[in-house]
Amino acid sequence: MNVTTIAFIIFAALPAVVTACAGNGNAARTSREVIPLKEAKLNIEHNATDNDTGFQGAIDSEGWRRLDVKGPKGTVLTLEGRGKLAELGLTELFFETGEPENAEVPIDEMLSKLPAGDYTIAGPSMVNGESSGNTAGTAWLTHDIPAGPELLSPSAGATVPASGLVMSWGPVTKTITGADVKIIAYQLIIEKDEPPHAHMIGKIGLSMYLPPSVTTISVPDGFLQPGTKYLWEVLAIEESGNQTLSSSEFRTQ
Repeated sequence: MNVTTIAFIIFAALPAVVTACAGNGNAARTSREVIPLKEAKLNIEHNATDNDTGFQGAIDSEGWRRLDVKGPKGTVLTLEGRGKLAELGLTELFFETGEPENAEVPIDEMLSKLPAGDYTIAGPSMVNGESSGNTAGTAWLTHDIPAGPELLSPSAGATVPASGLVMSWGPVTKTITGADVKIIAYQLIIEKDEPPHAHMIGKIGLSMYLPPSVTTISVPDGFLQPGTKYLWEVLAIEESGNQTLSSSEFRTQ
C-alpha cells in the first residue's frame, strides 16, 4: 500500500484511538482538570485492489506521558514514554496495524478483533516535565467500510502526457456489503514509483482531499516529470472516517 506518511506500526493488541476534542490553549488548569485531546481517531482502512484490511489511529494533544486505550472489550493498547522522553512528553502519533490479506484473515474475523462502539483514551498529561492533570478523549468506531472507487482515467498502465493530465474515478455510494454509505471526502494520492529517501519521512508526491462531489481533477502542470512511472490511488472516506482505496499506475511520455 502506498501512503504519504511513514506509519508507526504497532503489532500489539489491535489498537483503538479516537475522535477529536478541542484543547483549552494555555489557560491555567487545576491538577484535577481533564485536558481534551486535540485530535484522536480510529479508522478502518480497506484496500480494494490488494484485498487487505487493517486499522489506523491518530492522536494529537498538548502533551502526554502515558495513554491507556479502552474499548467495548476492555483495554486494548497502552502507549508510554520512558526516561527523558516521558519527562518531555509526547504530542502526536499516527499508527497502522498489520493488514493481513482477506484470503488469510476474512474481514469479519478482522473486525471482531476491534468491535464497533465507543473507545476512550486517557492518561497523565506531560509538557516538558510538568503535568496539568489528565488528558482524555473518546472515539466512535463503526464497521461501515465503503466500496472501493472505480478508477477511470488514466487506465492501468497507460502512457500519458506529462502536462494536462486529468484524473477521474467513479462515485462511491455503497459499503462493501451493499448498504448505503455517506462519503464525506475523496483523497487522491500520486507518487513516483521509487523507494523513499532513507532519511525522509514520506515520499515525493501529491496528495489532496476533495469534496465528495468531485470525482475529476486536473493534475497541476509541473508536478509530473517526463518518462517517469507513477503509482496513484483514490480513497473513499465515509462519515465515521473509515476509508477504502483503489490503486493503479501510469507512465508519462
